[in-house]
Amino acid sequence: MANAVGVVFSPGGKVYSFDPGELELAWDDRVICQTSRGREYGRVVKTTHEVPGQAGRLKRIVRRATATDEERLRENREEASRAMAVFHDAIRRHVLPIKPIAAELVFDGSRLVFSYGAEERVDTRRVQDDLASRLHRRVELRSVGPREQARLAGGYGLCGTQLCCTRFPSHEQPIALRMAKDQDLPMSSGRITGLCGRLRCCLAFEHPFYRSFRDRAPRVGSRVQTPHGAGVVRSFAVLREACLVSLDGDRELEVGIDDCRELEGPPARRR
Repeated sequence: MANAVGVVFSPGGKVYSFDPGELELAWDDRVICQTSRGREYGRVVKTTHEVPGQAGRLKRIVRRATATDEERLRENREEASRAMAVFHDAIRRHVLPIKPIAAELVFDGSRLVFSYGAEERVDTRRVQDDLASRLHRRVELRSVGPREQARLAGGYGLCGTQLCCTRFPSHEQPIALRMAKDQDLPMSSGRITGLCGRLRCCLAFEHPFYRSFRDRAPRVGSRVQTPHGAGVVRSFAVLREACLVSLDGDRELEVGIDDCRELEGPPARRR
């Protein structure tokens, strides 16, 4: 077993485990980590926990971030923004069928990383050489899928708030259609897909709550005993953790699922 903290390097990015050493880190602390790309600026999103089988294998957190690091991060972002304009121009000059998405200058300044979208595999060596010559930096181009494009570009979802992929660390489990079915959502693509055209991230984030509700709630159509008498479950109010129960005597009442005890036998017919 090894002690580790979870760190992300960009909004909505993957959570990586690092060895905190002697540092006592709290959630949202800013840190400088040694990564395969060099030293990077990250944010702690998971406090110290044990990771099985990783003793001696985790990369180390170098130190806490300082005000100087914050200033360097701001300067890197400004340079990346200027480099993005050069990226657009290089694509036009070389007439490549790719869509520029984002530019990032790695924290230690060792390279510029440009992300792009493409319908098919494209030879980008000419653009890469052009960018390296004009920007006087080591340049890396990477193709990203629709979900990553949405995360890097940002925007607002169907709910009217910022996209989940730009606000929260990425979910670990694949997003499946079963999650939408468990939440009783319409199967129309406009309701369950995001701006990226893939199943919405919130399905995965909210699914554990809905599964917990389903595991504890009585079935729709089942006969239950409540503090107000016996009745039949007609529907759910998941966010309120309640059921709409049709009580004997033609009354309908919303009752918490913890106050409903499912009875044996077939449900009573509604009058």
